[in-house]
Amino acid sequence: METLARLTLIVNITIFFFGQLLRVNLFGISFPIIDLSLIALSVANLYLFLKTPSKLHKEGLLFFILNILFLLFNYKTINLSSLSYFLRLSSLLSLLIFPSNLFKSSLNIKFFNIVILANTIFSLIQYFFWPNFTYFSSQNWDPHLYRLVGTFFDPTFTALIFLLFIINIYFNYKNNLLKNFLLTLSYFALSLTYSRSTLIAFTVSFIYIFLTKKEYKKIFFIILLVTSTIFLLPRKDGEGTKLERTSSIKAKIENYKNAFSLYQKSPLLGIGYNNISQFRLDKNPQSHSNSAFDSSLINILITTGPLGLYLFLKLFKNQSNKKNLFVNSLYLSVFVHSLFANSLLYPWTLFYLIFLIRSRKLS
Repeated sequence: METLARLTLIVNITIFFFGQLLRVNLFGISFPIIDLSLIALSVANLYLFLKTPSKLHKEGLLFFILNILFLLFNYKTINLSSLSYFLRLSSLLSLLIFPSNLFKSSLNIKFFNIVILANTIFSLIQYFFWPNFTYFSSQNWDPHLYRLVGTFFDPTFTALIFLLFIINIYFNYKNNLLKNFLLTLSYFALSLTYSRSTLIAFTVSFIYIFLTKKEYKKIFFIILLVTSTIFLLPRKDGEGTKLERTSSIKAKIENYKNAFSLYQKSPLLGIGYNNISQFRLDKNPQSHSNSAFDSSLINILITTGPLGLYLFLKLFKNQSNKKNLFVNSLYLSVFVHSLFANSLLYPWTLFYLIFLIRSRKLS
């Protein structure tokens, strides 16, 4: 059974590479196949936890119970779509709530690094040979032109995955030619996403790292690197390659206004996770971005209320450690990024974040 549990993790890591390319349609709902594999992974993790019990994280368990109660309270709006989102989040958070030794393998860590590297190379091929992603607007994906989107079909989330990879390589590889190559290649791919939120998260994270390590000269290097990136990136056809664009900023402000309006419908208990798509009037109902607003914390607040947001944040806070600069840097990058995108609830970014945290804490 233990072998099967570890095989489940390998399957999840393998599926990670394909992103949105592997999707299924069941009961009229289209979703990535990783949603199913994450359920299997959570069961495998729970089995190993029960076999060798350790301290579970009560805040996460309370968050899970609270969500069930809120869903029952909002039973009139429950459908298969909202239940599937809740099952996905529960599967992911269970990997933190029930810590096991599932991730304690250097081979898994190396394998995941290879998968991310392969995805980076594939994404660069996509950018140079298939830069026009507007064709996929007919499939309800956001149209992107001359931006690296990779297998995740979204430049912002793809960039965050590369950022987490960069932080991982920076902390866990010895200074040599391979490390410099991986850092350079990953940052190059990240920059071609034209993701401003990721560039902000990158800057904040590494300034925090170098301030903590008292390596002040490297802070100027980071500022110079990001500034040069902004000026050197080619401005091709399409609004998305213009880093100075204001249209998306205005759209984000409008997005937050709509989020606040929805929050007022049930400010104490929330509307239930994840019923957002049923209340949104500002988006195409068929759009893949219809199920969330442009901030993970806002989405948690709207769906689970203030208490749910507190428990959610408490779960992650309990995973951090003042002395663990690596883990804290990962958290900082994702939380900064999640102020501008739904990155903390995106299955691939959350899974990769949890994997890096658990493998680090148990290694």
